[in-house]
Amino acid sequence: MTTKYISIIAFFLISISSYCQTSKKDVDDYRIPKDLKSCFPILNKTLSDDEIRVVKTYPEDSIYFHKDFQYGADFFHAWKLYDGSRLTKYFNKKGLVGSHEIYETILISYHRYLNGQPIDLEGQIKKYQAKQKADDEEYLKRTERDTINGVYIPKDIKDCFVTLDSILEQSDIDTIKALPDRDKTIVYHHGLGTWIRNNWGLWGGSRLMAYFLNRGIEHPDSMSALILEYYYDWLNGKNDGWMTFDNPDVQ
Repeated sequence: MTTKYISIIAFFLISISSYCQTSKKDVDDYRIPKDLKSCFPILNKTLSDDEIRVVKTYPEDSIYFHKDFQYGADFFHAWKLYDGSRLTKYFNKKGLVGSHEIYETILISYHRYLNGQPIDLEGQIKKYQAKQKADDEEYLKRTERDTINGVYIPKDIKDCFVTLDSILEQSDIDTIKALPDRDKTIVYHHGLGTWIRNNWGLWGGSRLMAYFLNRGIEHPDSMSALILEYYYDWLNGKNDGWMTFDNPDVQ
């Protein structure tokens, strides 16, 4: 066989392989499924062969954490699981809430579908409901504690200032007070700010987290930023901002 024919055959095989890899459809070309059963035919047509292999062969409780799925496969975004799509509402009516809980349920159900196993959607939902109930109960317990893991948790914004005064070195307090303006406290986001978020329960739940949530501040980064900005104000005798925040109903 001549080199010319070998090259032609190699080109043909590469072309066939490329065609097989690109013959999958785009999940955005399909309408959002109306129920769990409608997901499977679309996943068959849109997931890559490698992704389907992972779903089929991995332990069902490990699929969500695989690198191909842990950041949200294409269908997570296309089906708007985080944005109240009709598929989200389908799961919500069955008692399952949370975009990532729904996402993992689809992956586990697809795994069982590919392996000819019973889907048992009701059993899956009950498992998530039990976990969510336990998480809610733990969160409520944490919001009632004044100390978590041996660290005092401030109850409100002014208590944050008093607590910071008690734990910071005077030189650190003076440095914060001497900043040109409150926006410059951003330099503490990954230092003192990280300590506040981790130790005052702004991620896992605390009475201080509940305090901020009640005032419409939902992200821990925003909570710690406000604490530092208002702390700067407080140190410099500028109290209108934090006092209004602390008492939003007082005009």
